[in-house]
Amino acid sequence: MSKEAVVSTQSTGTLSVHIFEEGCILSGRSTRVDMMSRFFAILLVAVICITGSVADKAPNVVFIIADDLGWNDVGYHGSELKTPVLDQLAREGVRLEQHYTQPECSTTRASLMTSRYIVRTGLQADVILNGGGMALPMNETLWPEYMREFGYRNYLVGKWHLGANSWKETPTFRGFDEFYGYYGGQIHYFGHYHTKFGGHDFRRDTMDKDGNFKEEILKNEMGNYLTKSLTDEAIRIVKEHDRSDPMFMYFSLPNVHSPNQSPKGYISKYANSEVTDYDRKQLLGNLGGLEEAVKNFTDVLKASDMWENTLLVFMSDNGGAPTGLPSYAGHSNYPLRSGKTTLFEGALRVPAFVTGPLVSHLAGTATDGLFHVSDWFPTIAALVHERTGKSVDLVNEIDGVNNAPMIFSADPSNRHEILHQLNGGNQAYRLGDYKIIIGNAGEYDGYNYHEGRPVISMKYDEPTTFLGKLKCSVGLCGSLGDYIIDPADGARVRLYNLAEDPSETYNIADKNPEIVKEMRDRLFDLQAIVMPPQANLQNPAAHQKKSGGIWRPWRTDVDESKVSYSILHKTEL
Repeated sequence: MSKEAVVSTQSTGTLSVHIFEEGCILSGRSTRVDMMSRFFAILLVAVICITGSVADKAPNVVFIIADDLGWNDVGYHGSELKTPVLDQLAREGVRLEQHYTQPECSTTRASLMTSRYIVRTGLQADVILNGGGMALPMNETLWPEYMREFGYRNYLVGKWHLGANSWKETPTFRGFDEFYGYYGGQIHYFGHYHTKFGGHDFRRDTMDKDGNFKEEILKNEMGNYLTKSLTDEAIRIVKEHDRSDPMFMYFSLPNVHSPNQSPKGYISKYANSEVTDYDRKQLLGNLGGLEEAVKNFTDVLKASDMWENTLLVFMSDNGGAPTGLPSYAGHSNYPLRSGKTTLFEGALRVPAFVTGPLVSHLAGTATDGLFHVSDWFPTIAALVHERTGKSVDLVNEIDGVNNAPMIFSADPSNRHEILHQLNGGNQAYRLGDYKIIIGNAGEYDGYNYHEGRPVISMKYDEPTTFLGKLKCSVGLCGSLGDYIIDPADGARVRLYNLAEDPSETYNIADKNPEIVKEMRDRLFDLQAIVMPPQANLQNPAAHQKKSGGIWRPWRTDVDESKVSYSILHKTEL
């Protein structure tokens, strides 16, 4: 006899899961319609059959997030760089070869944490700056909050980058039980200060069940290699985690974001005669630090009694930043066009795989099914429900699609479209194999490296910044972009068939006016879900100098009597 569980949203519909056999989800479908009757998504429930001693236990879920790792920065994509650890983990699982994120750090993390398109949050126009006032809105319910309802204990180790203007915007007030890391977007690997704005940004935050909050500023770690400190903490958690609760770990590493810093000797330790470009050589030590972190952590995890029931996901938060792009660090997205901050594939399509015993039956495979970062929560929620029968009430409508059939059964993807961006006149949208870009796709089209040589120098868009216009005034902006002008409204339009042209070399918009119209009409409909962009202006009251050179929340929104504050120094060890 079948049984049914329901995951419901307020005023937006339900996701129904039908279980016909013990341990197997065989069917189920629900169509959701948003409150404005404009946005539709279909969630198809996974075909998952898991037997054995762990079949009725919620799985441990571990996400390892690399920062700015490019498509061509991993060995298994044919790079001249060597990544044997990542390559082996990928061979033991399923490679996701059309896994899409957002163009930059905080936008991807917001979509991952909310399972919603970034345009719903007002974060679509810029990354979150320290003290800039921007944050993931408080009316958003985050993935770890739902995981807590499922009975999980949640840990964040590493980068947050979703706002810290007030305490309630920080990780332990948004579903994480423990946070060990940094609030901002970039950090010195040894000094632990923000590399653009200064100020110490390394801490441990914890909160007990009574709401008592403990904040420790980790100045005692200054001088230590940040990646190792984070890895040691992740290992500690695996060893000490109470096995009576399932574990959700969000392990968000700084590597390989600029600056390219690593312990002395790492560049020579990971020297590679195939790498000849200077920036690419500097990346070797940073990439070696990532490899060591992943190896040391997964070795401990695999040796633990948790591994048999663990799903491990690895992904980059966005594409790499090749020379010519802001924050460049010698990354390569070859053969994908451009990189971080743009709307091209080099920014959006990233290395990703899922591995561990729960996908061992598909080890060594790869899928070209479409997957967006917002899909992870509904995909994992389907697995948790299948194991435990538990469900959660969704506070907001989500855009993520349950892609468990693709992950666990090698079925086709349930996703058929992706809204990449809808920020005024700058827009990008994927429908099937086609991708349309409207407006400015990114000031720098940059270079991509392959075997150490710049091989693609695509055309530039017209610059929008003062510096970009200044470069153009002296002839350094290159030729104008490959867009065409839509006579209907004067918009710049690019259309690519990514199945035939993954490098986005040939703009086919002028040859396919019907497809352009269909996709632009869809973008017009999607305007209904767009929130106005948040302002990103730094407030003098928020500056780290106001807190003794430490980045801390500057708006009071909690009972200060429940906050314990301390600064740890090396002399206290």
